[in-house]
Amino acid sequence: MSPMRFAVHLLVHDQPQLFAALAASLRHEAIDVYVHVDATSVQDLFESAVRAAGADVTFVPPAARVDVRWGGLSVVRATLASLDLAAASGIDYHRHTLLSGADVLLRPLPVLLERWSDDAEHLRIDRRLNRAESQGHLKPRRYWFPDQPLLDRTRLSGRVPRRIPPGPPLVEGSQWWSLTGTAIRTVRDYLDAHPAWLRGHRFSLCPDEFVFHSVLADSDMAPRITQNYLDRTAPDETLHALHFIDWSVYDAVRPAELTEQNLPTALASPAMFARKVGAGWTWRAGQTC
Repeated sequence: MSPMRFAVHLLVHDQPQLFAALAASLRHEAIDVYVHVDATSVQDLFESAVRAAGADVTFVPPAARVDVRWGGLSVVRATLASLDLAAASGIDYHRHTLLSGADVLLRPLPVLLERWSDDAEHLRIDRRLNRAESQGHLKPRRYWFPDQPLLDRTRLSGRVPRRIPPGPPLVEGSQWWSLTGTAIRTVRDYLDAHPAWLRGHRFSLCPDEFVFHSVLADSDMAPRITQNYLDRTAPDETLHALHFIDWSVYDAVRPAELTEQNLPTALASPAMFARKVGAGWTWRAGQTC
């Protein structure tokens, strides 16, 4: 049996030094790192930073880069561009993990690799995307324009009703996941067979929080999802798949940054990564806190 291989997919748009440090912390012969740099960012800065850090990564080529805008389908398209690059390598990865360039690895690599070696689908699903369960039930039911900045400025975003594109029942959760190669193929096969479904969500808000989730929850992979809270209460609000994410301020647009003060809490959790750290962050796995 061939040794397991793992793919990491990094979405980056700023802070090249943080990104390079994260990539360097993942150096291992079993790990390949694929990077999507926002089309509006200067990729040369990230290439220089990662070279200086001594990390080996593969960048999504310029023609496939996406202008990523928060809340838009562009986030999903950037993720798919990185996944497609990994698929083109011909390597049969056991697992794919989606990270931000502002994340930090919390564990030594042997611990991470052992966790990655299971067959679980590390994905968090919090609720059905309907009026009864979700305050965000209008995300797919109104026209939103995060990827169309000119239209977004008209103040029509989120005001005009529309029909949900036909497809699997919509469920939502955390954008960040760690999925087996089988799960990734399940999602890709569905999207390839139903291109109108993904295209139909180009005017939805935050499809990165429901596209993968909805396909997998409606598939044979569903029993392997580790955090499916559709019919039970989540026991932990900080664990999102393999990420520690502090959403203690529930009306915040972004999670609280990891600090020296809450690092011990992150390390005491089952998480492998934490999201997210600030520009001055220096701690890395293996150091004491």
